[in-house]
Amino acid sequence: MTDTETNPQPTGPFFSKDLTDETRREEIARQLKGVRWRMTIDGNQPSERVFGFLAHAEFPDGVFFSTRNLGPWAENGKLKPFTIVDVEVKLNFDDAKDRWGFAVAKANCVSIPTDLEFALKKLRHYVSSWQDDGGAELPSLQSACLDIDPDCQSQIDQAMKLGRGDENLLNAFYNLGKRLGKSFATDPVFLEKLKQLNDRRPDLAGQAWTKARNAASAAKRGADAGKRRRQGQPVSKVRAPQQVSAAAAKPLPALGKTELPLAKSTAWHPRDLRALEPQSAWQLLIDETGSEFGAEAGRLSERDRTLGRFVGLLLPATGHGLASLPTGWHAVDQGIDEIDRVVQGILDAPVGVIGITVQQLPQAPGERWAFGVIRLIDLVLRLMPLDGLTRIEVLIEQRGRVFKGGTQWPAVAEQARLRLAEGYPERAQQVDLSIRTITKQDSPYNGYVDALAFVASGSSEHSRACLAASGLSGTCLLGGDAEFLGRMLEWMDRGRTLEGADWTALLATPESEQPGSLVATLLERLGTAAARDTSLWRRYLDHLMGHFDSRNLNLPLLGRQVIWLDRWKPTDQALPPPMRLLWLTAQLGRANHLGQTEQPWLEEMRTLADGLFDEDARLVCRAELNLAVTATNQYDFEQAGRALARWNPPTSSQPQSKLRGLMQKLLGSQPPATGMQADPKATAGLRYWGQVRSSLGQHAAFLGDPALAVHYFDEALASFDQLSDPEMARKEKGQTNTYRAIALMDDPTRDDAVVRQAVEAVIGALPQALDRLAASVSNDDKYAHHLALRWLVHRPDAGLAEQYLAHREDWGTAEGHPWPLIQLYRGMLLHARDADAARELALDGAGIGFADDSGPVVRLIGACCRTIAVGWGAPWPEAAARLDQLASELPLAQPRIDRLRAAQQKPVDPLGLLRDVLPFNFR
Repeated sequence: MTDTETNPQPTGPFFSKDLTDETRREEIARQLKGVRWRMTIDGNQPSERVFGFLAHAEFPDGVFFSTRNLGPWAENGKLKPFTIVDVEVKLNFDDAKDRWGFAVAKANCVSIPTDLEFALKKLRHYVSSWQDDGGAELPSLQSACLDIDPDCQSQIDQAMKLGRGDENLLNAFYNLGKRLGKSFATDPVFLEKLKQLNDRRPDLAGQAWTKARNAASAAKRGADAGKRRRQGQPVSKVRAPQQVSAAAAKPLPALGKTELPLAKSTAWHPRDLRALEPQSAWQLLIDETGSEFGAEAGRLSERDRTLGRFVGLLLPATGHGLASLPTGWHAVDQGIDEIDRVVQGILDAPVGVIGITVQQLPQAPGERWAFGVIRLIDLVLRLMPLDGLTRIEVLIEQRGRVFKGGTQWPAVAEQARLRLAEGYPERAQQVDLSIRTITKQDSPYNGYVDALAFVASGSSEHSRACLAASGLSGTCLLGGDAEFLGRMLEWMDRGRTLEGADWTALLATPESEQPGSLVATLLERLGTAAARDTSLWRRYLDHLMGHFDSRNLNLPLLGRQVIWLDRWKPTDQALPPPMRLLWLTAQLGRANHLGQTEQPWLEEMRTLADGLFDEDARLVCRAELNLAVTATNQYDFEQAGRALARWNPPTSSQPQSKLRGLMQKLLGSQPPATGMQADPKATAGLRYWGQVRSSLGQHAAFLGDPALAVHYFDEALASFDQLSDPEMARKEKGQTNTYRAIALMDDPTRDDAVVRQAVEAVIGALPQALDRLAASVSNDDKYAHHLALRWLVHRPDAGLAEQYLAHREDWGTAEGHPWPLIQLYRGMLLHARDADAARELALDGAGIGFADDSGPVVRLIGACCRTIAVGWGAPWPEAAARLDQLASELPLAQPRIDRLRAAQQKPVDPLGLLRDVLPFNFR
């Protein structure tokens, strides 16, 4: 480089938004005139593009360039990411975007990386941000380096090491943005750290800005969501549209199989593709979210935010009514009001929404991003309405370094039409399909599908609330195997019924019980046929009986099967008594899951259980376990014990206890009638025997005898240890070990070392487990998280409490139990040093507990949180009404609710209040 700076570099940062003011714009232009800046072409810049943005710490929005600005060296495909250039910056008005920005005025090339340097920089850049896609492209990037130089493995290792260091640098900026919030851009600490980064690594400056901005936006969304919840408002203000009545589809010509009658009209979500009106032309926008698209995705929970998801938005070519969004609109940069507004726009427009996850795709080596896109297109072609020749243009947001350009997409389109023609030849003749990739800037409507993908990820409390309020989950955003669903749809459209195994597979899909979902529609069509055809109904009953007699018993699935059979049974058929008991057990299990307390069929269950004991003890055991849970949810701990009387024969091995006489009375010291006494391991089997012992342990703990509870829990664990299925044993032991740790925690005769050992058996080694749990909102971690905090509050350890509090900036929250208690215990740990923050956490806990879908026990937990917040300075005007409602729903908890009433007037010790109102694991 021969040019030198003619003016000293001014101090930024310079933002595009500052250019809207004419006076400020003139001042910035004066400062920039004649100044040279050393910048780097963005590492994600596609080589074939003739324009892009340069990264520099003083220009957070980037500096636009085209190859014409950069000079002859950048033309003819020579432009490479990571090229360092020396430029002069000017102000530029973009007519297309109708706004001012920064652009290159003059440029000299400082250095262009060689092919190997480029490949290694690309690898390093990828490693610094590979959490975006779970590392799926790592092998191909390493291979690209080796293709250039087979002896460069040491350089590859060094590039990966440096990339991990870059990742740590960038994460530090994310944490700064999260802590500082929207003020980060003017904070002296942030600006100084950014200047230091720019001096050392100018190529990371743009990413650092993005990290900090995203973190600040996420923190603002979290704070706003919490504020809405504490004020008693919905976290998301999105309103789902009213479902529409959909006419049954015309069947295709049958293939020599039993004719399947058409189903009755059913209610569909208005954004379901099947509910749309036919159009002559459509545009399908596809985006993805999550980071796991490879083999690891199969081990994730369906609700894991890192799970790869694919979302499509189907727009009529004209008349959809969606307003253009600003170019580059990105949900991660927006607040919750704006995200609500955009999602509501989708819900109110005549457009279609469809989505799947990577778990619905066939297994294959490497990542399966392309599989997901192709499968989504296949589903759209089968579900979208057609009435004559229809043109559909698919626009796929370009994802990093995979599937660039468009040379392979015409072939993909033709293959999709071929697959459609094989199943739906008439539809294939009406479809004109094209596919191409776009960037976030290429469509004024791309922001809408970006918002859908952002919400579908469930990555924040607001996203989850918005998704729930929209009604899209399960109806438009599908579960289950996408290929299997497409095949079942095709078979039914051709008038074919299903074999028992396929019927069972449909019922095993999570959305099978969600009205309006694709799976529910298929099951309704099948049910309509079964109600008219006794032989077809008996086919599925026989299949159910075969499942029932198998060793691989799946009771939740059995419950779905028998509920379906009961709903669609012909008028001349009835469920056999074992199936009736199974139906009642399934209904009761659902009510218990929701914390519902009033059930009208308890006596029928007891009668059926007595009559069926000799015929099927396992089924009776499962039913009576659910009866015990129902009694527990009613605070009727005595009835909970009596429900399991036949499964608790008195033995000399039970320890002496202060409550022994009471427990013998409640738990079966009076032998059941002749023939009703259980030989537990011979009748219930090891798994249910263990569950009975675990349940008895819970009842002992609820009645205040932790020593007897631990005895039962140890018996349960010994039973689970003998199970032949290690995964089943792990799950059963995890829950019982949690109960055991709580019982030990509540026993004043147990020393702290014993309790800590029991807690670590569940959550993992301390203090490392606290570091992990503090930042986790995973559904898989929530009960371990609750246990850890309960322990820190009930058995204080100042050092470990400090370890947890040190991660305060990383705390998140989620919906449902036990999150009210997690928030409350956080507040109790924090109260001594930050009473205001502690009060807000207690209010958060109350808001979660009072959610519309909470049962009475969880709402009672919320009332405890809210009462503690009263003692911490937050009046509760609605206390009387809330507590009156709880008293009517939980009459046996009346004395405990009276403790809450008294605490409204005279604050009490929070932990003492919890002990008085919420026994055992209720707290």
